[in-house]
Amino acid sequence: MTLEDLIYNRLTKSDDLQRLLAVYAGKPAVFYLTAPDDKATGWKQRKQYPRIDYAVDLQRNPERKTSGILTLNILSAEDGTAPEELEPIVRQLLCGVFLQPDNAPPFALAWARSDAFDQRTDGDGLITGATVSFDVYAFPSQTTSDPDPVLAMNHYIEDITPEVFVIGGRKAIENEFTPTEDNPAFYFRLESMQLQRETNTVAWMDAVIACHIFAGGEEIAWLKALTDNLALAGEVIMLDKSPMFMQNLKADSSLDALSTGQLHLYTRFGILRRPSYNHPLNHANRGITKGGD
Repeated sequence: MTLEDLIYNRLTKSDDLQRLLAVYAGKPAVFYLTAPDDKATGWKQRKQYPRIDYAVDLQRNPERKTSGILTLNILSAEDGTAPEELEPIVRQLLCGVFLQPDNAPPFALAWARSDAFDQRTDGDGLITGATVSFDVYAFPSQTTSDPDPVLAMNHYIEDITPEVFVIGGRKAIENEFTPTEDNPAFYFRLESMQLQRETNTVAWMDAVIACHIFAGGEEIAWLKALTDNLALAGEVIMLDKSPMFMQNLKADSSLDALSTGQLHLYTRFGILRRPSYNHPLNHANRGITKGGD
């Protein structure tokens, strides 16, 4: 399924919206891009409002690969259910959930703004409406090559707290996932990396890892627990069994979980140099005599 399909399913399977929306071809009146013509046979008893149409505009993002905007219009007849009654239901359905399209990274939506409007039509009189805008965030896998600081954090969290769902970890999302206080979601993202110093055997790297925490409104408790755990541990063992040291931790619960992440890990890990290859000295004693003979 596509992201548009997943959004459609979230809206049409809601009992609250089904009860309030008009019906087209036996389904709630939710349409991608544009609604059918007013004279289309699918309209039940010619009732066409309230209804919803939406569009998703995705664009490339250098860091998150994909981002974009979801624009959703709620339209109601003057004597019907007001858009103000539908708008909170729509926001609740689409925010706080991760959607997993086929052959794409997971996406999450953040409400940006709602704007009221009205328009006059020939057959239906005054139509009132609301345009609801959502920011779209992608959560692509951040794992790279060994030694991988993000993969190390993914495995570390999965091993010590099995109730946490790690986005990009061992388990995959099936269509959608809603984080809660008891089953939160963590997402680790490599923010920057640089060479700190070199020795004969190790190249020491400094990496900043951002951690995004989603827990259904209880993010502060999980942020504190993770910060305490990493501060006490002091290090995380990477896949090659080498340590990744916690140089510093910076937690800020006021930062946005979707865009920035509430915890930044300042880490240091080593990349082992390959041993130099020495050519063997074949027949090293040939031509050498003792005592000058």
